[in-house]
Amino acid sequence: MSNLSKAYSKAFSFLAKSKLLLFEDPNFFWMQYLARFEFVREWRTRQNFLNSKDIDKSTASSNRISLSDNLDKIHKTLRKDGYYQGLTLKPDTLKSLLNFAYKNPCYGDRDSSIEFKFDEREQVELALGRSIKLASYFDTHESCEVFQDLKHDSLIREIAAKYLGHEPRYHRGELMWSFPRIATHKEKISLAQVLHCDINDYKTLKFFFYLTDVDLESGPHVYMRGSHRNRSLWHQAIGQSIASISDQALIKRYGTNNVVTSLGQAGFGLVGDPYVLHRGTTPSRCPRLLLQLEFGINTYKTWYFSTPS
Repeated sequence: MSNLSKAYSKAFSFLAKSKLLLFEDPNFFWMQYLARFEFVREWRTRQNFLNSKDIDKSTASSNRISLSDNLDKIHKTLRKDGYYQGLTLKPDTLKSLLNFAYKNPCYGDRDSSIEFKFDEREQVELALGRSIKLASYFDTHESCEVFQDLKHDSLIREIAAKYLGHEPRYHRGELMWSFPRIATHKEKISLAQVLHCDINDYKTLKFFFYLTDVDLESGPHVYMRGSHRNRSLWHQAIGQSIASISDQALIKRYGTNNVVTSLGQAGFGLVGDPYVLHRGTTPSRCPRLLLQLEFGINTYKTWYFSTPS
């Protein structure tokens, strides 16, 4: 197929998909374009904030997590930096989540036919004749009582409500292993290991918890502090396609001093706006187990947003 034919084919597919989305899920169709722009994000959530009730009157507490700071400082840090580090899973919560991860099967490279328990990985890789990049639990983590406690945790939801300016709606969660290996550039793109942003709603907030110790060789999460507030107009306009720009160019534009590499012992947690430029990293020495929960202000039919709030 010629380059011209490929371009026509790509354009046709884009138009067909856009037409289908416009008629089947118009709210998502318009959001994916409008939510690229900072002023729209702020206007949309400011309106919700003015119409919401009592989200500043915090009586929230948690049996599952502890905080290093009060909610006011967390909110101010999130507004300024886009991320906050200082959440910690309580020891019994961490232990229960690890027990779940070790006792239940996970699925290699998100393939339901590659099912194994964590301590069976080497045998499975030998049978496959290749290494496994990652292993997720699909939605089986939803059956974990501790995960459900975190999903409905009043403190987590209070943090989300204060940032989103709206009663938070649960979008999705994930429990996932990342395994040591040398990743190609193409693999890094497919694994979201280049700087990128996610536009899943006008605003979303994502909670990350390390369930294993994470140092520089264990796949730390990296983000560009403040890059949700000072995005160039062109970078706003191209939305998630910003991932096609090299990390080096983005770091030069938004400042080397704003690159934050999140390291922590098992139980360490951080929370961030995925509109902030961020990326994962491939472990080079030890596997990493990560728990994620994402909240937004709307739910959509498209992708995973049909999940009930």
